[in-house]
Amino acid sequence: MEASKKTAKFFSKPLMHQNIKSNWVLILAITLVMILMGNVMNYAISMMETEKSNVDVTEYQQDFYGYLGSLAAYNSMTGSELSYEDFISGENTEAYEAAFEALSAQSDTEFSTENFQKAIDGLSLSNIDLEKYVTQFEYSYALAQQTGAFDGAELTIQGLLDVTFELMGVDSEMINKMSEMDTTTMMNQMYYTLAGLLPIFILIVILANGLVAEQVDRGSMAYVLSTPTKRSAVALTQMIFMIVVPLVVIGIVCATRMFTTTLFFDEYNLKSVAALFLGMYLLVEAISGLCYLASCWFSQSKKAMGVGGGLTVWFFLASMIGMFGSDDMVNAGMGVEELSIFNNLTIIGLYDVQSLGTVGTGDVSYNFVWKLGVLLAIAVCSYAIGARKFCKKDLPL
Repeated sequence: MEASKKTAKFFSKPLMHQNIKSNWVLILAITLVMILMGNVMNYAISMMETEKSNVDVTEYQQDFYGYLGSLAAYNSMTGSELSYEDFISGENTEAYEAAFEALSAQSDTEFSTENFQKAIDGLSLSNIDLEKYVTQFEYSYALAQQTGAFDGAELTIQGLLDVTFELMGVDSEMINKMSEMDTTTMMNQMYYTLAGLLPIFILIVILANGLVAEQVDRGSMAYVLSTPTKRSAVALTQMIFMIVVPLVVIGIVCATRMFTTTLFFDEYNLKSVAALFLGMYLLVEAISGLCYLASCWFSQSKKAMGVGGGLTVWFFLASMIGMFGSDDMVNAGMGVEELSIFNNLTIIGLYDVQSLGTVGTGDVSYNFVWKLGVLLAIAVCSYAIGARKFCKKDLPL
């Protein structure tokens, strides 16, 4: 009996078993939601990268336009009707060979059907329908023959687009910035600091409140303490539960994300994925510690939920608003620089996704080290203060 009391002074197996039994459905549901969200995001990013051309077709595009321009000039001189569509049909090869031979004789450039076909094949690697390139050339060629009726300025496709956007009230420079924006980085930022955090935030708020404050409020804590279980055992057992559960959930999500990364991407950096989820775990533990502290501090469930849950909601909302003040959003014309102040009003701002993403690359940014250190310190202090408060305070048992 004495040995049992000694063991219950630091850790209670029955209490841990009861915690798992009471919360396993919620934990499983949150884990499955996070797995689904993470892997859907992985698949979406892989599809976006697949749609992008990894081949530089600039040279092929220049050659292609050069051939189309030469054919347009040849048609103007001879009254012919040679075109890209006619060329790829392969029904009039001799006419194109004669045209290119004549064009080569009149210029320093060597034109041939083989080189034209080479330009077409190279441009086909861009994942863009060649008909769109032909259409763009048609507009560019037509405008190049014209100048402004009043100012005599050269007319171009880009100039036409800029004026059109301005008439619509859209800044053409913003459009250019949006086209240059790294959507993969943006989606990862949104996942790791917003979408990926919401489910586990809900989990830790519910768990922290239910493990201590709710039991005190309902009176069930009196039954727990009537057994050979010291307050220290209750505090430490609940603390261990709040440390282990997020670790297991995030570990499983990380493992599945790494697995699907190897499936969806030809090139991948698993060290970066691991670093990002390690940072996520430390962030979750910092907030978990604060929720645990609130649950140990207050004897009423509504007060503990109001403080712990309220802080969590504020951190999440401030991070969401602050994202629209980030450099990427501002540069893309979709954000407001003044909103960046909200990133300083939430501890989620200490979760530096960009610098953590450089782990495993040749140019690692170590800005995340001190930030993760602060998150770890918040977690340790919150758990320690919460446990001590629970052991010392008067309980309405």
